[in-house]
Amino acid sequence: QYAGIPEHALVIPVEERRAGMEAWLEDNIASSRVSVTTFPTAYEAHRDGGRDGLRLIALTEAIMVTVVIIGLSILNTIYFAQRRDEFGILHAVGHSRPRLLMRTLRESVSMVSVAWLIGAILCVAFLFYQSGSVARMGSRLDLFDPTPWLFTLPIPLTVALASVSTIGRMLTKLDPVAIIETR
Repeated sequence: QYAGIPEHALVIPVEERRAGMEAWLEDNIASSRVSVTTFPTAYEAHRDGGRDGLRLIALTEAIMVTVVIIGLSILNTIYFAQRRDEFGILHAVGHSRPRLLMRTLRESVSMVSVAWLIGAILCVAFLFYQSGSVARMGSRLDLFDPTPWLFTLPIPLTVALASVSTIGRMLTKLDPVAIIETR
């Protein structure tokens, strides 16, 4: 209690007396100068830290999604301007706007899916490369846990939705007759 440097003690009671020992340590030993960490308090601290980490990841992804939406809106405007004649001719020969929008959605989803798959393969390869150090830190590598994979979905979904919404808005202003007349 009066040591100049921190001292650590590990108390391991027999299993049937664990709850009593934890209660005695918290009641009699814990003070402003002595910290007592029992399994329930350590578990709660670990769980709170995990929640805070997930909140930080969610905030980071929200910021990234916002940046992606802005950037993709600009890029899709350029993309549509370059393919305006193609969309106008397709619309003039009988393709409906919903069909053109579905074409754009298929293009976006296929490109996003390939990019996501390549990213996932690279991530898994890196995790297996680092698995020795992850195992030494006491973490486990579970590729079938859906939680980490769900955190990878906001960006691809944002890319697909931003592409479709931007081009859908531009298709409403498309005049196929004017495009045919200029050709």
